[in-house]
Formats: sequence, structure tokens, C-alpha cells
Amino acid sequence: MPLPTISGAFLDRAPDFASSLATTLPRASYRGPSQLDDPGVADLGWSNGSITPPQLVGGLQNDEVFMLERRFNKQIRHARAEPHIPPNTLDLESAPNEIITPDKLRATLERMYVTIAVGGAATFKHLARLRSWNEPRRTAGFCVAYFTSWHLSLLPFTLLTTLLVILFSSRACRALFPPAPLAAISATSGNLQVPRAGVVGSGTSLSGAPEAHEGEAVEREAAQFVASLVAVGAGAIAGQRGPLKPASTGTAKQESANLQASDDFISAGVPDATDFALKAKKVRDTADLGGVSTNDPAARVAKQSVETAVWDRMGLAVRTMSAIADTWERFSNAIEPVPPFPNWGPRLRLALALLPFLLVALLLPAEVVVQSVTFIFGALFFGCPVIHRIMFSLTNRYPHWTNIFVLRHMLLRGVPTNAQLTLTLLRLAERANAPLPPPPHTRPASVMAAAEAARPGNTHSQVAADTLKARDFAFDIGGYDPVEGVESSGSEDGTFVDDPEPVEDAVSDTETDLEPGEKDSDRLKRRGSKLIGFLRKTTRTGVHTVLGADRLKAKAGNERARQRLGAVAPRGAAGKLQVAPGDKDAFQREGPTSFSARVGGRKGRVLLVTSAASPCLAFVSEKALARAAEPESVLNQLKHGRRESEGLDAAFTVGVADVVEVRKVGGLGWKERLVVGWATGREVLGGLEVIDRWGTSRLFTAVKGRDELFNRLISMGGQRWECL
Repeated sequence: MPLPTISGAFLDRAPDFASSLATTLPRASYRGPSQLDDPGVADLGWSNGSITPPQLVGGLQNDEVFMLERRFNKQIRHARAEPHIPPNTLDLESAPNEIITPDKLRATLERMYVTIAVGGAATFKHLARLRSWNEPRRTAGFCVAYFTSWHLSLLPFTLLTTLLVILFSSRACRALFPPAPLAAISATSGNLQVPRAGVVGSGTSLSGAPEAHEGEAVEREAAQFVASLVAVGAGAIAGQRGPLKPASTGTAKQESANLQASDDFISAGVPDATDFALKAKKVRDTADLGGVSTNDPAARVAKQSVETAVWDRMGLAVRTMSAIADTWERFSNAIEPVPPFPNWGPRLRLALALLPFLLVALLLPAEVVVQSVTFIFGALFFGCPVIHRIMFSLTNRYPHWTNIFVLRHMLLRGVPTNAQLTLTLLRLAERANAPLPPPPHTRPASVMAAAEAARPGNTHSQVAADTLKARDFAFDIGGYDPVEGVESSGSEDGTFVDDPEPVEDAVSDTETDLEPGEKDSDRLKRRGSKLIGFLRKTTRTGVHTVLGADRLKAKAGNERARQRLGAVAPRGAAGKLQVAPGDKDAFQREGPTSFSARVGGRKGRVLLVTSAASPCLAFVSEKALARAAEPESVLNQLKHGRRESEGLDAAFTVGVADVVEVRKVGGLGWKERLVVGWATGREVLGGLEVIDRWGTSRLFTAVKGRDELFNRLISMGGQRWECL
């Protein structure tokens, strides 16, 4: 059953508006009991044998819920309890002392692409459709309304009235602005175009790449967009000659090196990214000067000054971008409210804010409005000293008077960002004892076939154009002719960019001989693939060697080496824990109540006990789990205080209500992550740090399902959080 839409019941124990939107779900588990299952928690899609309901949340499709979860996992990495958040306000706002890291900058840039860039592109493409006259009846209607309003001096009034109509009626919005796949519309001409991906596999992405679940394509675009910016910047700093070449593969996501130390097994031999970029600039300058030394004192002063200024302003830039993205998401959620938040309250506030401008546009002549606006501009421009004195006086008397100009405190009060909306849904699910399942990673056969058939390029065959026109659009495409992006020669094949040859295939032990008619460029490409494959095999051997040495250092007592144990996940390795055949899946499953992890290098399981009188987080070692052979579940033993003599030995427990800070940490430094991922193709598991109210820190490493454990921890208790 889905979580029903909430009308507004408030819980006494929930201090904030988001937590107070509570509901209930029948406590029905979709799997059989096992040793690590909490009988009071329903499994709605965590394990392979469970069934995900057709609709997890009332008013939202499952793909929309999973999209919110994926973006929440990327955006929120560090949360701290804040008891001084005003009542009846949403939590999970950015803290004033928010820590700015390169990983947060990357996540913010990806978020800006997904929200601002894609939203702006949709607006410009729709304006291009109107200007193209490909839909003559609709464009003629807009044209008549525009010039009639202009003739009657009611143009501002007409525009504001249209905004109000769109605000209150989604049906009118779709009639005035029928949607279309973004990738299928040209931003310059407004005509239909074959997307660069060659297919229209997604409606919200700019490339049209296929996706299995809503939002995946545009998220991949955002990640590749940031990677391309980094590549262009690196090429500019290093003084790359010739045209920029797009990367053939995606780049690994860099995590902050929280566990990095001087004895990390790869860090010592690999330069830092920022140092590498600055050294590349120095090498380029030396080459341009014909080998003359660049150790100029004036240049050193300029270097230090600019570096300091850039890093000092970086935090301001990231916070500004985050605030812009937050405001965009709030306006979107106010115009199209998402359950369980109110449907009409935010819309009415927006309408009341537009009402004065509507009356001014209707009653005052244009000359008066223009003169008033220009006078206010001049007063603001030349009255800087007076304005500063007034603001200083107001700040002394009323320290928080500027809050009336903050949109989230006034006009958008109670309207969530996507992260706050996701946290609310997670809390609702926890109140119903049915945690939201993690986003699926399956790829249907149809999506895989579409991805394999796609041929990215600038031009495509006529077959691709015919396939595009055969789609079912929300508007008449009879006037959209011809379709752009079609090869002018009429060839059946078109001009495509071939998929790069996988390295695995290029470095097989038995290489095929080159064809006699093969081009020189293909020969060079084949030789380059052989070289890359050789380097990869050599690096893989070295990685396995240093991983083995790291295990020896961990046994010798090196704390950093212990924290890195298990960070590189083995391929398809099943746990060595000896359990009954019926419970084997439970000891390998990640969530909703049990997660595999390590503490101090020891293997074990993190258990979330929610059905006890005081919900808690516990760590049970693998050996203790092996000794727990009684038919009673492990969680029930822990809940009733059973200790080692009775079959269970919990290393420690932490009350969920006592948790004040939760932070995601990297299993390896970013350089180790890149090298290990490239050489071995294995997943690098991250960790989770949990701090209680007494300042005790518990570090869980090599956590499978880390994001899901993080989400459950911050949504189970009554804490109110802020982002760091």
C-alpha cells in the first residue's frame, strides 16, 4: 500500500513541520523471518525476494521517489543535529559554518546543471518553438494576444495574469505550453531535431540518452558536464595544443579523502590534483620562456595572492550556487506541490505577492511606472552612505530584520527543497515502520537494447528522423518539417561516432592480426590499446601487492591500515560466515535493519533496532553472529538485553536519539580510489562516522549500503538537522 497523502496531523514528539506530517502503513512484511530481520519493519523492496508496491508514496510515482533518493544521496553527506531551529520551520538547511570541499563543489555544479541549466534550456527551447511558427494556430494566438495588449497598454497586466493562470491551473499550463522532449527540439530554430544520442530515450535530458528510471540520463549528463569542465580546465592550464578531444569514458567520482594519511599506500606516489594543475602551469610557462626559470619574486607574490583569494571566495561561490538551486527547487515545489506538503497555501502567497504589481500595471500609466523605477534606481545607486547608515541602525535595533527579505522565511515559508522533501518522505516511511527501499539498479532489456542501438553524433540517418516523427507528441508536428540533424547526403548509415573499443577486449591474451586494409589510425589505436592494457595489468598486480601489504600492516596494529581493510570490495565474494542455509541471504542482505561493515578492521553487521522501547544502533562482530545459533532472532536478543552467555555479544550500542552528527567518509583517498577503480574495476566502499551527544565517535568502514544506513539514521529519531 502507498503512503497516503496527508491532510495535516501533528505529532507531539515531532518538533518541526516536516516531521509532523505523519501517516501509518499496515505492518505487513513481504518476506519471511530470518535471524537479522526486525519483525516490526516491513521490507518494501530491499531484498531480492521482496515485492515493491506499485506506488510507495501517495501522489508520487516510484521513479520520482527513487530520483529524489539518488539526488539526496549525492547532495547530503554530513548532517549535524541543531536544537535551535525555530519551530514550524523546515530543517536540513545549510549551516553558517558549512564545510566547503571539492566534492561539495562537484555536487553543487551537478545540481545546478540538473535544475538551472535544464530548466533554462526548456524555457529557451519553448520560446524557440513559438518563434518558429511550426505550430501556426498556437503562435498566432500568442501573437494576437500580445499585440492587442500592447495596443491597449495592458501588456504587463496580461503577462501577470498569464502567470497567475499558470500558477493555479496545471491544465491551462499544459494547454498553453504543451511539453516536448528537450532533446528533440532545436534551441536555435525551434524545429524538431534528431538528438545527439540518436534516439529519444529520455524526456528531461538534453542529449536524449536512454534511461531505465526517471532522471538517470540527466544525472549522468550532469556528472559528465562537470568532468568535461575539469578536462577543459586542465587542458587550458597545461597549454594543450590542438583541438580539445572529448573523453571516451566517464570519470570516477572523487570523494573527500577523510581517511587519507601520510602512510596511505598510493597517496605518497601520486601528486595532489591542485598541485598537479599548478605545476603544469609552471612547466608551460618555462617552455614558453625557452627554459628560463620562472622563480620570479613578483610572480610568486601574484601566485600566493590569487590562490588565497580564489580559495577564500570558493566557499561564497558554492553557497551562492546552492542558494540559487534551493530557490529554484522551492519555486518548482510551490507551483507544483508534492505530497504530503500543502497544495494551495504557497500558491496563494505567490498570488498575493503578484497582486500589487497587477494593480499597478492596471491602474497606473506607463510613464509613471517608468519614472518611479528610474528614480528608485538612482536613489539606490547614489545614496550608498545614507543606506549604509540606515542599515547599521536597523541591525543594532533589530538584528534579524533582514529575514523579511529572505524568500524561504516569507514568501516560500514551508515550501521544501528537494532534499527537505526527501527527508520528509524518509521520516514518513520510518513512522510507518516501512523504510523506503534504495533506488533500483536494474536495467530492462529494452533500455539496454536502445542504448546499444544509439549512435551519438551530429548527424544521423533518415531512419532516425522517421522514428522521431513517429513518436506520440503532445502537439501537432505537421508543421515541423524538415527534421534537423539528418545527414544531407541521404546515406542510410549517417555519420556516427563509434563506441570506443573496451580495454578488456583490446588486451586479450590472443590478439588478432591487423587486417591488410586497416588504416594507419586504426593501427595506432590498436597499439595504444595494447599499451594501456599492459599498463592496466601491471597496475592491477601492483595494487594487489600493496593491498596484501596493507593487510599485514593492519595485523601489526596500524590504525589507518585497519580502517582501509575491506574498502576494496571483492568481486562476487560471498561471506564466509557459517549460517543455516535459510538464513544465508539475511547475512548477505544490506538493509533495512542489517548492514555489513567493519569497526577497527573487524567484520560484522550494523543492526538498527527500531521495535525496542529505545531504538538503537548496534555493531555485532562476525564471530558473535556465528555464535548466535538460537532460533530467536538476533534483533530480539539484542532488544531484550541478551549478552554473550545467552548467544549474542554486541560490541557497542548507540541510542538513535543520542546521535548528534552523521558523516559519510571515503573508504580510500581519492587518488587510491581512482587507481584501484581503474586497475581492478572493483567497487570502493565508503564509511560512516556516527557521533553521539557525549562526543564519542563510532567509525564504521567498508559499509555496504552506506547511503541507506545514513538515510535511516537521520530520519528515525526526532532530531532536527543542518547540513555541513
